[in-house]
Amino acid sequence: MPKDTFMLRGQVIATANETRVENTIDLGSYVNLGITKGTALRVHSVQVQYCDNKGIVPVIDASAGAGGQTRGTFACAAITTAQVPASFAADEMPQLNQDYVMFTGNVSGVNPNDDADQGILSDSLDIAPQHMENGYLLAVDTLYLYGVADDAWSESIYINFALECSLEKITQSTAVSLSLSQT
Repeated sequence: MPKDTFMLRGQVIATANETRVENTIDLGSYVNLGITKGTALRVHSVQVQYCDNKGIVPVIDASAGAGGQTRGTFACAAITTAQVPASFAADEMPQLNQDYVMFTGNVSGVNPNDDADQGILSDSLDIAPQHMENGYLLAVDTLYLYGVADDAWSESIYINFALECSLEKITQSTAVSLSLSQT
């Protein structure tokens, strides 16, 4: 890992209604595509936190149905280098087969109780820069953060991102890498 890393942070707040929300991180002060001295941003890792507005584990609604059926829920997150197309449905999230996707992850949970409770949660990262040999190299002005949560949560889901980054000069080889990996 390079010595001069720094953190960028962002957040999306997903209400429990299965509608995608968007926020951005401005990279304009980090990325410079100048002809003589270009600078790119390398993201080495992304950490994500799913919590409520107090920073604690979110609450899942009470079990539904007769016989104490377990109530399941989910929240999904993504970071992209381009805004999702206008053709996306409001409940649709970016997927790994889209070349502008840098990160996707999710949390799912079940509440086997008869009252609202945190239940049992499990999270996963589908892809993140730390899964790649050299992280993810960026030369875009904006990162787009997305989140969605289903209606089984009894509160909004705060999806917090922390990106470990470094700056690097754009050379001929990094320019080729950038042209092949981004739209």
